[in-house]
Amino acid sequence: MLTRLHIRNFALISELEVGLGPGLTVITGETGAGKSILLDAVGLLLGDQVEGVHFRDPHLACVIEMEFHSQDPEVLAKCAEFTDDPDLMNNQAISSMELVLRREINPRKRSRCLINDAVVPLRDLKALASLLLDLSGQEEAVAVDRRQTQVLLLDQLAGSESLRHMYSQDYRAWKVARKALDVWLTDLDQRKRDEERDRYYLEELNEAPLDGWELLSDLESALAVQENAQESGEKLRHAEAVLDEGQAGNGGLPSVSDTLRTLLQSLGGVETRDPEVGAWAERLRHLLWQTGELARDAADLADQRVPDLEATARLSAQLDQLQGLMHKHKIGDLLGLRGLRARLGEAQGSTPGVDETKAALESKESHALAAVRGAALRLHLARTSALADLSERCHSKLSRLGMEHARLILRNELALTLPPASTPMDPAQVDWQGWLPQDALQGLDQPELWFSANPGQEPRPLGQVASGGEKSRLLLALKSLVREEGSNHTRIFDEIDTGISGETALRMGQMLSEMGRHQQIILITHLPQIAALGDGHWHITKEVHDHQTRTALTILDPEQRKQTLARMIGGDRYGKAALQQAEDLLNRAGLA
Repeated sequence: MLTRLHIRNFALISELEVGLGPGLTVITGETGAGKSILLDAVGLLLGDQVEGVHFRDPHLACVIEMEFHSQDPEVLAKCAEFTDDPDLMNNQAISSMELVLRREINPRKRSRCLINDAVVPLRDLKALASLLLDLSGQEEAVAVDRRQTQVLLLDQLAGSESLRHMYSQDYRAWKVARKALDVWLTDLDQRKRDEERDRYYLEELNEAPLDGWELLSDLESALAVQENAQESGEKLRHAEAVLDEGQAGNGGLPSVSDTLRTLLQSLGGVETRDPEVGAWAERLRHLLWQTGELARDAADLADQRVPDLEATARLSAQLDQLQGLMHKHKIGDLLGLRGLRARLGEAQGSTPGVDETKAALESKESHALAAVRGAALRLHLARTSALADLSERCHSKLSRLGMEHARLILRNELALTLPPASTPMDPAQVDWQGWLPQDALQGLDQPELWFSANPGQEPRPLGQVASGGEKSRLLLALKSLVREEGSNHTRIFDEIDTGISGETALRMGQMLSEMGRHQQIILITHLPQIAALGDGHWHITKEVHDHQTRTALTILDPEQRKQTLARMIGGDRYGKAALQQAEDLLNRAGLA
């Protein structure tokens, strides 16, 4: 139960603190006075975004704080979990406690969330606040025809919210396991493609003549020899002839060897008498010998320079192949290509534990899937059992709200075929038919509310046939069925009486008052016949002081309350008749 509300520097509110009691508290005020500001503040604790927050003073932080008294074991367990409070976790004897939920938003729109002074993430604050507070606004009445809203509402009716939370946790765990498996399989597939590519690269490198040449320049030289063999041979034969083939081979000119022999002959007799000339002549003989050697070498080289087209083509292909591999792998020499070949060879088949890892991930995903399937089945059975008589229970509520002929039918299309609900079901024995969960909300169920407001009208999907007023009354009827056995839960209704008046409005007020006997109800209303039924009455006004507009909240005493109701009936210039009518409303409610 909400026991205290504190708001500071939010919209038109400078500072507001008010205490609350059990039962039905009504909030009234002119349009634009600031009633919605209170709901916006509650919305911040329920996780609303801060982008639209307006600061009364842009230099100060905005603070929203609510204090609750709770005996709900789930609330106490969540509080212990979120705050990591060892005393609360270890003391099982604690059956109730006070909880202070606080959200601070600085001028830069940064949030700081606290539960009992322990800093927590926004998601934890939101999760705990949603267990303590239920906010039903005009938007929810409009959205009651949406499947998501219906699922949440039906779980409240069935008391299966905790089972849905467990299913949601198992669903998220399965999604994590499934994603891990999918990512690993995708990575494995990529690795296999990489290995196939590397295997192809290795085959290319093995087929290349990497070991036939130390350097690429060696191959380039060998190719150049082959490509110039004919020209080189002809020139070498000519050189041989010039050096040592005489006049016949040198175009009628004496060869170099012939010329040297002639010189040696001309020195005959002189070299023996002149030692220096003799030495020079010896050198000349050596030159003659070298010339002969050069001529023989030229002949040998010329014999080797025989044009070979096949060899030329082979060397050219090898050069193209090696240059192509160097360009492909961005490597500058044959040594680098040989190193790459070695590394690729070592990497082949070097991924150990693939089968073991795959089996482990598949097992984890399989167990997670079994868990979420079991949770979905338990959730379905709880919903089916608790909502079997929903139509009858809701019809009695709708009749009180002036909708005697209304019919509400819950249709549920299961995602797979199950045995009758009366049959004991073991998740391990269910034929799941390949079913995989699609979201964290619905599970096996696809519920949809069908509605008919008038006799002779066949029920159709709620969004196709219900008016705004009918949706508001239907939402209240369903909410009134939630936790009727008693709860200190707080429910806030924002103008749920929109679109109704007269006797129907009075009946709605009586239903809200009855709900207030079992749980705390806070209601924003424009109707005096409903406002008169509240156990407490707040009135919101908008005031201007020192050229500044602010919202003020007044807890009305009996006389102020009668005047406020008279003003709601007859306007600002109400008369005695309006005062008398207001007093009659309070007398009927037993509050005058």
